[in-house]
Amino acid sequence: MSSENLIPEEKNNIILESIQTMCRIFWGPDIESCTHLMEPTFFKQLETLFSMKGKAVPNALEKMQSITKKFKKEQSFFDHLNECYVRLFVNNKEGIIPLYQSCYEYENAPMMGKAAQNMTRRFESKGLCVENAIKEPPDHLAIELEFLFFLLSDTSSQGESALFVSETLLPWVGVINKRLESVSDECRFYSYAAKVLIHILELLSKDE
Repeated sequence: MSSENLIPEEKNNIILESIQTMCRIFWGPDIESCTHLMEPTFFKQLETLFSMKGKAVPNALEKMQSITKKFKKEQSFFDHLNECYVRLFVNNKEGIIPLYQSCYEYENAPMMGKAAQNMTRRFESKGLCVENAIKEPPDHLAIELEFLFFLLSDTSSQGESALFVSETLLPWVGVINKRLESVSDECRFYSYAAKVLIHILELLSKDE
């Protein structure tokens, strides 16, 4: 997809779709998302995002694609990602990498800290709430990305998005990215995804 002739609405849609993609990835895998990830055109929107911002496509994005190409069936890809997701973020004897901002406030910080309270206030200020069906604290990475999606799609809130990215998301997602750099080769998909997310957030933090 060429970015040269895109109108502003199309460019904004590409940004929103890119955030939606990363949000879906960090919610954890399901068969439907794995099916989409395996489609040859799935990553084109991300490539277009970097192109329209005048940036080279991150090597990590290409590596994500190369991993998806190793699998012929959605079920086997799902099984792989699910095992990696659980090992990295849910249950690991060697220590998990939490997807909750509160856990990065200080060493050994617990869940539901100040960051979670701040996110609750942000939701309330916009007349939003975390659905009861979502059994996760409001500072889960995917929920924060959903809030960013809202800020970017709401014309009255767009000025807040760059600040939210630079002051809230980038610092702690950067720590996740660093921790994921040391994971074993068989679970590199989420390491590459974190790097791509950092690149996207850096673009959005400039409020271009």
